[in-house]
Amino acid sequence: MSFLTPLYLVGIIAVGLPILLHLVRHQPKNVLYFSSLRFLEHKPPQTNRKNKIEHWLLLSLRALAVILLVAAFARPFFKNQDLKLASTQPQSQTILLVDTSASMQRDSLWEKALSQANEIIKETPPNQISVYTFDTQLKAVKPLRQSQETRSASSLERNQNLLEELTPGWKATDLGTALTELAALLQEQAISDPTGSILRHTKVELITDFQAGSRTEALSEFSWPKELSVRLHQLEADNLDNAGLQLLTLDDESQPTIRIVNAANSQKEKFTIAYEVQPGKLEKSQQVYVPRGQSRVVRMAAWQQPAPVPRIVLCGDLQNFDNHIYLQPAVRPNLTIVHYGTPAENSIESANYFARRAFPSTSQRSIDFQTIGPDSPPLLITATEIHLMLISRQLAPDETEQVQRYLEQGGVVLFTLHDDQSTDSLNQLATQNTDTTALIETVPPEINGYALLTDINFEHPLFQIFQAPEFSDFTRLKFWNYRGLKLPEQIPHWVLARFDHQAPAILEITRNKGKLLVMSFGWTPQESQFALSTKFVPMLNAILTMNDRAQNTPAQFTIGQKVKLPVDQQTRLISTPDRSQIKLASDQQDFTETIQPGLYQVESDTQLPPTRQFAVNLDISESQTEPLAREKLEALGVHFMDSRLESQEYTSPAELQRQAQLRELEQKQQIWRWLIIVALALLGLETVLARWLTGNSSATGKA
Repeated sequence: MSFLTPLYLVGIIAVGLPILLHLVRHQPKNVLYFSSLRFLEHKPPQTNRKNKIEHWLLLSLRALAVILLVAAFARPFFKNQDLKLASTQPQSQTILLVDTSASMQRDSLWEKALSQANEIIKETPPNQISVYTFDTQLKAVKPLRQSQETRSASSLERNQNLLEELTPGWKATDLGTALTELAALLQEQAISDPTGSILRHTKVELITDFQAGSRTEALSEFSWPKELSVRLHQLEADNLDNAGLQLLTLDDESQPTIRIVNAANSQKEKFTIAYEVQPGKLEKSQQVYVPRGQSRVVRMAAWQQPAPVPRIVLCGDLQNFDNHIYLQPAVRPNLTIVHYGTPAENSIESANYFARRAFPSTSQRSIDFQTIGPDSPPLLITATEIHLMLISRQLAPDETEQVQRYLEQGGVVLFTLHDDQSTDSLNQLATQNTDTTALIETVPPEINGYALLTDINFEHPLFQIFQAPEFSDFTRLKFWNYRGLKLPEQIPHWVLARFDHQAPAILEITRNKGKLLVMSFGWTPQESQFALSTKFVPMLNAILTMNDRAQNTPAQFTIGQKVKLPVDQQTRLISTPDRSQIKLASDQQDFTETIQPGLYQVESDTQLPPTRQFAVNLDISESQTEPLAREKLEALGVHFMDSRLESQEYTSPAELQRQAQLRELEQKQQIWRWLIIVALALLGLETVLARWLTGNSSATGKA
């Protein structure tokens, strides 16, 4: 027999208390004093008859009733074969999480990290430890999901060799992403755990400098498991001073604006910034005072463009990993826009008047706007790189061939139905065969005053800039003259916007690699309010950016940032700052291996000039090296344990399941009810016997 609450069995002690009190010998209370006891015989005092047990049967019944009541409160039950208790013991595991971000390059931080990691590896069985590193991403060195053979073959020497191969990189610290991804992996592992206690038996050993620049945003969107705890091994540099540089702007005059950030626990506040054209040769230096925990914005002096591009250095800071900024001025692109229309410089009734003013030259681009009239000399497409074509008149046969050739090369063309005669030119551009049944037809529009745009596709690049609610209102844009279009199914097209009469207003037709955008209306004031609205300039420039060759390519990036490469380059080599070369695939458009600061060079056989450079710098968050408040992560749900404690007291889910099964079995048997019934029966029997014995004693006494 077992008991669900055996602590109540202590109440059996109460059975002996009445017996002990009853058997205590009482000394005589009356004492007589005599002048002399010399002639009296000495006799021991006699105990009272009431202190003797006269009725053993009554005493036994009362004691047995108390014992049964105590046993009923202890909830007894009998174990049988129906009880299946979980006996699987969960296997403990240790996860070593090491910080490899750029801030770990300070002083002897990395040596301290390796020393701490080796101590943890020595104290942990080799087959129970996993190793991960993190910077902006979580990386598995010895992952959790390994085969049983691989885990059993692990050794102390092999785990130490894995640590020796690690080195700190140049990326920023995203502690939140590392912890959430690791916790998610453990939660997936816990699904297949029969005991349900793998999270409690897992120790996460976090080795990091725990600097304030660490990103923790991912933890705010993640529910941290309560059973999982993290043991923090916070490393501290020998020298706490640190300041960093960040490039804010680099204008056309080659005059950069930078920000200097000083750590909150730094002791130095006076620094010097300068250009460094050659190693050790500083020019145009400036003295800057930056209080600890604050930042200062400084505008550097301009340097001469013909000279080599220098880098900016910060002097006076002993932590050298973030004291450099590499500069690469952006190349101002020259964009060519060709308009097949009627030249009219000062006539507001001409489409060319508004189109020319929609593409102004800025500090980021230079625009060459060419208007090709009916009497203009033919345009040589092979000699000119064209980024956008606008068509607002009927094309001649040779002009149609030029536009078709431009579309086949991947160009972008905007065609406006300025009049009914332009339909023939549209059919020649939109169709690739002579089938007369697959032609675009124009029908008279159904206009009652004016028309409005509806069914706008805001996911298309043409309308993406208007997705915000404050810009998505097109009800003030009115059209009182447009052409109704009927497009056959043989011509693949996508309607981007319609009029309120459901007639297509703007549509896109794909021709080979090119894109043909068709507007069934004109933008002059005689036809619509389009040219006079605030939507005109953004929409036409959005069409220009649909040509990948027209997009402005930035030249300044941070570590880990994706670099978009020009689409017209086929054979490309990337020269990295350490003078190694990376060969890219012919169709690769993104370069993601920006893993170290410096100047990168893109070499190509199909572009003039054949080389292009871009600069990569360190993330400014790595310069915030003061300690991060542990309370910030605890407020997001992360549980930290004391680094001196091996484990925490807990009740495993297997034990909880066992206790639940015991309670269920005890409730089915309900032995306690029978014990109470028997105890009540014994007390009733004891009462009857006591009255009968008391009656007999009285009769005997009278006799």
